[in-house]
Amino acid sequence: MTEEQRSKPTKPFFKRRGATLMLTGIILVIVFGLFIIVGKEPGEGLATPVWIGVALGLGMTGYGLYRALAGEGMLDNPQGGSNNEPQ
Repeated sequence: MTEEQRSKPTKPFFKRRGATLMLTGIILVIVFGLFIIVGKEPGEGLATPVWIGVALGLGMTGYGLYRALAGEGMLDNPQGGSNNEPQ
């Protein structure tokens, strides 16, 4: 590690980009999972389209975790959007 890398401060985990996306995904997984468990009738299987919500929440959680751990991307612009203007 160089001196520059050591002195660079790191953000707390929940202030990183992607942490909000990850938490929202976890909430979706919990809510749709509860819909599946609570709304199940006796003798009924678990085949329901509500699993799409669980899969969406898992995808959001995975991508949010990746963004939180990977850090800033080279297209991230602090003012929002991306800077694609010619230099």
